[in-house]
Amino acid sequence: MQPIRSEEDVAQLRTECSCGLMPFSRRLILLLLLFALPALIHSAPKSRRRSSGSVNVLFIVASDLRDFVGWMGGHPQAQTPNMDRLAKRGMRFTNAHCNYALCNPSRTSLLTGMLPSSSGVFGREQDWQRSAQVTAKPTLPEHFKSMGYTTSAGGEIFHVNHDANEDLLASWAGDRRGFDQDVAWDTRYEGTGMQFTDLQAHTGQKSESLNLWRWIDVEVPDEFTDDGVMTSWASELLRKKSSKPFFLALGLGRPHQMARVPKKYFEMFPLADIQMPLVNEDDLADVPETARSQVKSASHQAGTAQQGHGKEAVQAYLAGVAFCDAMLGRVIDALDAGSNAKNTIVVFTSDHGCHLGEKQLWQDGMLWVESTRVPLTIYAPGITREDSVSAQPVSLVDLYPTLCDLTKVAKPEHLDGLSFEPLLRDPAALSQRPAITALGGGDRVSYAARSDQWRYIRYADGSEELYDHQADPHEWVNLAGKPEHSALKQDLAAFFPKEFLSASRTVDQIAAAPGADGGVHLKLEIGDKLEAAQAPPLTGRGFFIEASFDFNARTDQNSTLVYQGDEKLGYALHLLAGRPILTVFADGKATSVHGDRLANGRCQVRAGMDADGLMSLAVPGLSEMLGLAPFPNGFTGEPKTGLAAGQSLSLPGLKEYAGSTPFNGAVHRLRITLLPPKEQTTKPAIN
Repeated sequence: MQPIRSEEDVAQLRTECSCGLMPFSRRLILLLLLFALPALIHSAPKSRRRSSGSVNVLFIVASDLRDFVGWMGGHPQAQTPNMDRLAKRGMRFTNAHCNYALCNPSRTSLLTGMLPSSSGVFGREQDWQRSAQVTAKPTLPEHFKSMGYTTSAGGEIFHVNHDANEDLLASWAGDRRGFDQDVAWDTRYEGTGMQFTDLQAHTGQKSESLNLWRWIDVEVPDEFTDDGVMTSWASELLRKKSSKPFFLALGLGRPHQMARVPKKYFEMFPLADIQMPLVNEDDLADVPETARSQVKSASHQAGTAQQGHGKEAVQAYLAGVAFCDAMLGRVIDALDAGSNAKNTIVVFTSDHGCHLGEKQLWQDGMLWVESTRVPLTIYAPGITREDSVSAQPVSLVDLYPTLCDLTKVAKPEHLDGLSFEPLLRDPAALSQRPAITALGGGDRVSYAARSDQWRYIRYADGSEELYDHQADPHEWVNLAGKPEHSALKQDLAAFFPKEFLSASRTVDQIAAAPGADGGVHLKLEIGDKLEAAQAPPLTGRGFFIEASFDFNARTDQNSTLVYQGDEKLGYALHLLAGRPILTVFADGKATSVHGDRLANGRCQVRAGMDADGLMSLAVPGLSEMLGLAPFPNGFTGEPKTGLAAGQSLSLPGLKEYAGSTPFNGAVHRLRITLLPPKEQTTKPAIN
């Protein structure tokens, strides 16, 4: 006899009883019970019915994975059997895009459910948790946790910083914590405070900041890599029966960390046989000057094409993709082997794509298809159809509301994305709007809109590109100048955000009006940022900084508390190997005063430079150090760079600032007093 779950089951039993389709004794018992069953069904606990929180979520995000996936057809040599079998299990989206083609703002948008224009987060090393726009708005895992889910995470979910102080197989970046949100997770592999694990299998070679094109094949088995140990941990979780619904997020480090791939994956793609992506040598001829200048700057930074290592880069990328696929396979096999397979939604995607020679680029961060398009497959038991496909435009910001709808969890009010649950239920359904991707921020933001057929790009200066993907999937022919497309461009531009909010507080919230003596007092919070034109003037001034903060050597030993200006002219209060350092910059040279190493816990530091150029740095109860600045009468001009609290100040030419990361810990007090200006007696320096 089947269990009775609904009023329809009750009606069926009544029919069987009345038609004499069962023995008399059984009919008699059931007839007595049937009168009571409807009331029992309506009063049954919600946990016995299909309701909020009854479905698990397995959320897997790769790093920098573009269309080099079998089912996407981006490269004929890509080997991704596990990505392909997962795609066939549910629905694959052929027109999915990130909302910003850089790791940090993309992951921030995905996990907060807010477009970059709403959060104000658009930088690689901009801590989203410090954004004034994000405050008090729950992230995706935080929301599911509040809804009764057990939340667990392994690998890079939120962004990990770009730093080169450590040379670990586990982290090309160095700062293994990044911008993780501790309160979002009940369980964090391998413990609170770190996204990556430190392994014994180090490479012996550094990966320079922002140079993504160094590749190393390492002689280690899969299970000894960072992704390997993390997926082993996740596999054990998936094989166990959970008493509560779970939200398990896994971040796979490849193909971004293709420099850290076991040798056997390189051997899958012999260098002599590598096929290069299709490239149009005149591809930049019809794009605006704004786009060409961005390409020129980016190409100079990466330098791969000029060095003639294109084939090696593509080989390494294919190896990284194959390794990522193998790790995905381990997780899917573990899910299938346990008791959760039929009640777990599986999402697989990437934070953004990247260029591999197209438009003369070897990086991410642009508004063209290679940067914005991402793989996206979703398997939702009882909802998605096997081997289904949607070519409708969707974006990563839409995943938050979609997962809420799929699990019947109430959606918070702050979400910018639109749920595409209707697409999952009906492959013939249509999207309500194009996918929007941003580049830059503030009043210098550019946007791309990708519809089912068109990509329209409008740069901050008003210049444009338009591509017809039915006729031109590689985006080689810019049609923006054709008058017949004016209405189309206007329709697509209507979906661009009307304003780009600032993540920082306003000038009035940070700086009080100058006092009668001309002194300026700033009350800072981590995340505050003022442009050079907004920052209080420095000419002829000294300064005094007072800081009280919680220090943790694991996460903050090489971080910046506050800076104004840059190596040409300015000052900074920084931590290096856990020691506070006050630095004054002049003409590319640094004059520093070092304090003693801090102990974990609440710390206080006082630092400054008086109007006569005397520098001091004091750690109460430990030491006070003195030094002389290179100018005796205050700063000799105005910096070209503004002021920022708790954000990275990376100056590769200065060793002490080459690997700075944003400050992660709680800051209880951060005050700066800019002393009254002193009349200059020396000629101002040119900066």
